[in-house]
Order: sequence, then C-alpha cells, then structure tokens
Amino acid sequence: MKVTDKLPSGLNIQANRVAVAGISSGGFMTTQLQLAYPETFPLAAVLAGGPYDCLKVAGAMAGCLSPSALTDQQLTSAVNRAVQNAKDHSLGDLNLLNHGSIYVLYGTADQVVGTKIAGAVTTFYKKLQATLPTQLAGLQISEDGTHRFGHTFPTYLPPLPDDDCIKSVSPYLGHCGFDGAKNILEHLYPDIKTGDQPDGAAGAITKLRSANSLPPSAAYAGKFVYVYTPKACMNGQPCGLVLALHGCNQNETAIGLKFVRDVGFNRWADDYRVIVVYPQTRTVDQNYGGCWDWWGYTGTQFDTRAAPQMAWLNRLVNRVANLSGH
Repeated sequence: MKVTDKLPSGLNIQANRVAVAGISSGGFMTTQLQLAYPETFPLAAVLAGGPYDCLKVAGAMAGCLSPSALTDQQLTSAVNRAVQNAKDHSLGDLNLLNHGSIYVLYGTADQVVGTKIAGAVTTFYKKLQATLPTQLAGLQISEDGTHRFGHTFPTYLPPLPDDDCIKSVSPYLGHCGFDGAKNILEHLYPDIKTGDQPDGAAGAITKLRSANSLPPSAAYAGKFVYVYTPKACMNGQPCGLVLALHGCNQNETAIGLKFVRDVGFNRWADDYRVIVVYPQTRTVDQNYGGCWDWWGYTGTQFDTRAAPQMAWLNRLVNRVANLSGH
C-alpha cells in the first residue's frame, strides 16, 4: 500500500451523514467528540464505552470500569458539566444535536468496561435531553445491550472453539456470529435498507500521512490514517463518512491493519454509501497500549474543544470530507 497525500477525487460528503463510532477508549472518545464538535458529528455510536467526563465524576479510572457503576447523582453531575462547558464554549453548541442521534451498544459478557458503565451512556444522553428539553427534543437515543459478547468488537464470523467473542482477547475482533458493524450502521443510517449480505463492490484503502491534518505532538497521533472509499462513493456520488475509532491495543502498532481491514465497516460501506476513516494513536507509556484520551494524558483540557487529540480528529474529518463552514 503506497503512502499518499491524496484521496480519490470527487468525494461528495454530506455533512448531515457524518458519524463517529468507537469501541472501548474509542467509545469514551466518541461521546467527547460528539459533544465537543456537534457541528461535525451529528451522528454517533458508542460500543463498550462510557459517558462524558466519567473519570471526573467517578474520581478515578476504576470508577469507570467493571464492576463499578455511576450513581444517579454522578450522572447528573456529568450532564451539568457538559451543559456548563457548552455555555463556556469549551464544548460545541449542543442545540445542533437536535437533529442528531446516539446509539449505544454493549455485550452482556463485557467484564472490562461492564454493562453498568456502558449503559450509563444512554442514561447520560437521556438526562441531557431532559435538561434541555426544547433544544434536544429531536435527538434520537437508542441502545442495545442484549447480545452476548465480551469486551470486543463483534463480527459476523462464526464462533471459534476458543470463543474469542466472550474471552476478549487480541485483536479484540470477536468471532461472534453477530455483525456489530452492520448493526451500528443500521442505527446511524436507518433510512437505508440493505439485504442480509453486503453488496461486495470493490473499494480502495488510502494510506494518508497524519501530518497532513496537523496533529500537535500532544495529540499522540499515529503516523498514518487509513481511509476506505467504496466504489459507491467515487465519482461525486453523495455519501456519508464514519470516523471509526479503535480501542486500546487495537492500533496499528498493536495489531497491524486488522482493525482497518476486519472490523466490518468496509464490507458494508457500499450499501450504506459511506467512506470510513481510521485514525491511529501513537503508543506511549501514558496511554496503555494506544488508548484514546478520556482521562487526561494529553492534558487537562482533554474533554473540551481545546483538547489536542479531539481538535486533530475534528480537523482530520473536515479535511477528508472537505466540509464547509466548520
């Protein structure tokens, strides 16, 4: 695969069909990104993640991992923090989520983040909507916590004898017989109906230099970003975009391109008419195998628009999609 500075020509990305979807630390990052940049990410899907400012209201990382649970008071505090941060312009204009959506997915066998923390994402958004009932009346909130899989990204592949779907082992792409990527895309783009099997039209993976989107050193960006462009999105056809965020120990350093190639979004990209952007973290001692920052290793402003990692991801999407007015 050649390194390039150019995407296929003629991309036509619709701003209202841009989404962020992430697993584990990428799931925590997803909630932060949607609140920090609702003008860029009206749509979001969180897999095995946690609510905004979980660590700040829980007081410690352990309070955001299994078997912990957040109290109603802690979740109310998280909502109040988000609302105040938006008023202070540390987050985006939350009114822009009125026509947006959030989908929450987690497995019943997750023993890392756990069902209580993962399910708290739904409660957070419902409390946020109740706090801003007029502004967020149109926000669509949905959840599915009924499928049996562990702390892994479930794929359509049939279960193996060692059951990596439940055990949650590297590369954290479980053979579950449950297509998590399709399930997420169904909720992000409910207007599109597909068959049981993907169209299968060929697409192309572009390897971009992260430096082109100007990540500061504190963003801990990996050297490359990978972009999958399906045939359906070439030649100017209107399409959406999914920013797909890996979890801890799922970046290129840890597992090569397995997440990029095998997580499942590329299989369905033609059917749902989306390009898929796969940014990578840079692994350092502070981020536990390349996690996205939801606790502050990039700085004290990690949960705001001033966060170097989030600012880079927002800039990356806007450059890839060539969105105007952002």
